[in-house]
Amino acid sequence: MKDKILPFLLLPLPLVLIFGFPLHAQRAIDVSYVQDAQGSYVFSCTNHAFCNYVLTVEFTTLENAKSDHLLPYQAQVKPGVTKLFKLSKQQAGGDVRFKYSVDFFKGCINPSVDTGITYLLPISPGKEAQAYELRNLPRPQSGEPPTKTFYTIRLKMHPGDTLFAARRGTVVAVDVSSDVNDLGGTSSGDEDYVEIVHRDCSFGHYGTLKKDGAFVKPGQVVEAGQPIGIIGGDRYGRGSEARIGVYYNESPDDAPAGNGKVAEIGRIYVPLKFWTKKNGSGMLRHGASYTSEFPAALLTQETGKPRSSGKRRK
Repeated sequence: MKDKILPFLLLPLPLVLIFGFPLHAQRAIDVSYVQDAQGSYVFSCTNHAFCNYVLTVEFTTLENAKSDHLLPYQAQVKPGVTKLFKLSKQQAGGDVRFKYSVDFFKGCINPSVDTGITYLLPISPGKEAQAYELRNLPRPQSGEPPTKTFYTIRLKMHPGDTLFAARRGTVVAVDVSSDVNDLGGTSSGDEDYVEIVHRDCSFGHYGTLKKDGAFVKPGQVVEAGQPIGIIGGDRYGRGSEARIGVYYNESPDDAPAGNGKVAEIGRIYVPLKFWTKKNGSGMLRHGASYTSEFPAALLTQETGKPRSSGKRRK
C-alpha cells in the first residue's frame, strides 16, 4: 500500500492559516488533490469567495516526488475551481510521502491599485457632514495581514441615514449581525460593515451599519452611488458615523524562490480623494464639513454607461 500523508488529517489545524476571513464563515479556500491514471497527484483549489485570493502551498514533507511547478507554490486564484500543480513519482519502485500547509489572503499578487481615482462621498446627495481622518495603526485582527499604513474617513451622521457605494465593485463580505453599535456600546470588537472589491483589486470597507441594515449581499455587483445600507446608532460616545477605508494586500515583488520561505504580505490603505460640492476632487480636511454630490461622470467613470443616481434618501 502506498504510504502518503493526508494533509488535513495529520496537519494540526493551527498551521492552516486563514487570512482575512471571518472565523464563523465558510473557509474561503479549499485545497485538495486526486490521483490520476499515471499515479500522479493533481492539486486544485476551490475559491468560495467573490474575489481573487493569493494562495501559497508549502510542503513540509516531500519524498520521492517532484512538482511541475516551483515550490513553495504561489498563485493568484479566481472564484471557482483552479488547477494548481501536479506531483509525479521520481522513482517507480518507491512510495510517495508528502505533507503540506496552506496559507492564503484575499487580493492579487502585486496589484496595480489606482490611487488617483475620485470617490463619491458615501452619503446622500445634497447632505452635509463633518469629516474626520483616522490615521493611527489599528491592532491587526487574528489571522489578518499586518497593517503597514492606515487611512479611514469618518463622517458624522444620524441613525437611519443611508450609506452609499463610493465606487463600483462586487460585494465580498457583509456582517450586520451585531447590535453593539445601536446600543451605544463601547466595545471595539463588533462592527457591522459591508466590504466591496474594486476592479483594481482594492477593497472598500464601509461602516458602521445598523444591525440587519445592509441592502446588499455577497456576490452582488454594486454601482457608484447605489445605496448599500442604513447607518447605525451611537458608538464610543461620538454619535453615528459613516466610515470608509480602501485598502489592498501587498506582497513582495520577489516571488518564492523554492528555498522554503513564504512571501510576507502587508495591508496598505489608500489616502482617498473625494468629490464634494463646490470643492471638486480632493482629500478631505480633518474637522471640515462637506456636501455630497453625485456627478454623472463619476457615476459612470468605471462603466462608461449613463446611470441615474436614483431617489435621494435622507
